[in-house]
Amino acid sequence: MAPDDSEQRPERRRGPSTYTLSFGGIIAVAGLAASGVATYNSVQNDIASLKRGELYQERTNERLSDEMKSLRIEQRETMREFNEKLDRIIDQWPRGRKP
Repeated sequence: MAPDDSEQRPERRRGPSTYTLSFGGIIAVAGLAASGVATYNSVQNDIASLKRGELYQERTNERLSDEMKSLRIEQRETMREFNEKLDRIIDQWPRGRKP
């Protein structure tokens, strides 16, 4: 008996192979991992930059605080000298004398 056309198996459709899918999956996972590593590194760099900025701000605040203390000391000394001179002038000022 010769094989009948009706007895032949239907033709199978060929799609992507399992190998292709798994290779594509590996590529996708590798891409996601690389993206995650890049994001992590970016976040770490941002945190480091913020910490450097914070440290810089703290040092600037300390320096300005020291400068302000120094200026206040100078201002107090200048005012003390001014008051002493003013007291001397007042002591030497003729009081109620009429020529």
